[in-house]
Amino acid sequence: MRRKLFFSSTILLILFIFVNNGFCAERIIKTLGGKKVKAVKYENGDWELLVDGKPHFIKGVLFNPVKIGESPATATMNDWMYYDSNKNNKNDVAYEVWVDKNKNNIKDEGEKPVGDFQILKDLGCNTIRLYHVPSDNSLIGTIYRKDKGIQLQFDHAVNKEILRDLHKNYGISVIMGSFLGSWTIGAGVTYETGCDYTNKEQRENIKRSVRAMVEDNKDEPYVLMWMLGNENNIAFWSKCNARIHIKEYYSLVNEIAKMIHKIDPDHPVAICEGYNAGDLRLYKKHLPDIDILGLNSYMGDMGFQDLWDEVKKLYDRPVVITEYGLFAYNNIDGYNEEQQLSYHKGCFIDMKINKAGGKSPVFGKGAGNCIGGVIFDYLDRWYMDGSPFVQNAGKKHWPHSKDKKDHEEYFGITSMGDGKHNYFKRQLRDSYSFYQKQWLTIK
Repeated sequence: MRRKLFFSSTILLILFIFVNNGFCAERIIKTLGGKKVKAVKYENGDWELLVDGKPHFIKGVLFNPVKIGESPATATMNDWMYYDSNKNNKNDVAYEVWVDKNKNNIKDEGEKPVGDFQILKDLGCNTIRLYHVPSDNSLIGTIYRKDKGIQLQFDHAVNKEILRDLHKNYGISVIMGSFLGSWTIGAGVTYETGCDYTNKEQRENIKRSVRAMVEDNKDEPYVLMWMLGNENNIAFWSKCNARIHIKEYYSLVNEIAKMIHKIDPDHPVAICEGYNAGDLRLYKKHLPDIDILGLNSYMGDMGFQDLWDEVKKLYDRPVVITEYGLFAYNNIDGYNEEQQLSYHKGCFIDMKINKAGGKSPVFGKGAGNCIGGVIFDYLDRWYMDGSPFVQNAGKKHWPHSKDKKDHEEYFGITSMGDGKHNYFKRQLRDSYSFYQKQWLTIK
């Protein structure tokens, strides 16, 4: 296929300046989604996401800031929406973090609190993705109380005021997510038990948790879309059996999509899958009520290869890359921002080539079905590979790193430096600067 090539990301970056950024809209022949936010297909086969009738190419980040020392493994992770360590009635994450401009790990004069919301706005970000939205809706009952860690993170009201402010004053919308039982979240069982998609009670618990999320938030201005699952189809490590019972899982997803469309006529419903070409043929049969296909994909610094063409051929839905990126560390060089930057350059160029109206000077018109992407991750998380009080190197295999290891605690395009100021300090990586320049060129 035409994108399975082995040019370096440097060569791609040179080609990037020739990519057609404009899109002359043709006649719309198909619409999926809601009244406020919809995906439209044009006569030439391209897809575009529209918000209130205007194009919205998703320039997004996965947003899950965590304090140093907190971890779901020890049931100590709190909801960032309620962080207020100094009790001044200001959210620490949104408004109090500061940028360590010279990366000296010292709060110098002039490095005043700005908050992550302003850092995101300065980046050019227009969307954040939340994996799972908390709720105190009566529909939840005791679903989140079977596990102490889940209860701490999700068994309370969503902070609507802070999300409203994010949208109103910073121009950022929210992909509202549900794990659909991944890590057993929403299934109403313990982590040790695991989520079983053939279990009627667990299926009903998951449906109730999603209904609560939608009922709580459907009329809020910050909602962009509803995102179901997080690579449940491949994530056997997340204590769910979707891979074994894939048809049962997809039947639940489609039931929930139908339910959401009835409750909320304004926003589209998406599924988040780990990209597996073998599953594409199942979507057309089992997921007719899904509007947008979200794919977590890590395929190297050349982008996403034949993903766009395969989806277009076998499912024909607009695609948002719901996770992509690389870490800024390897065991050979140590801290390495260039490794991360090279990966992001290649991915972004590929997404731009395959958006509506996009093209490559070498291969011509792209697939036209990319509606944007969500960077994994906005901020390093120190709990992924060991003690949450130190930033650990990874041990698992990863094909795209110089040392072939997965350093999960270094995925952020921002970091907390040496951690001396806990989560209040932000050091902006080269990848942040790259997106800050490039996102301004895309509408």
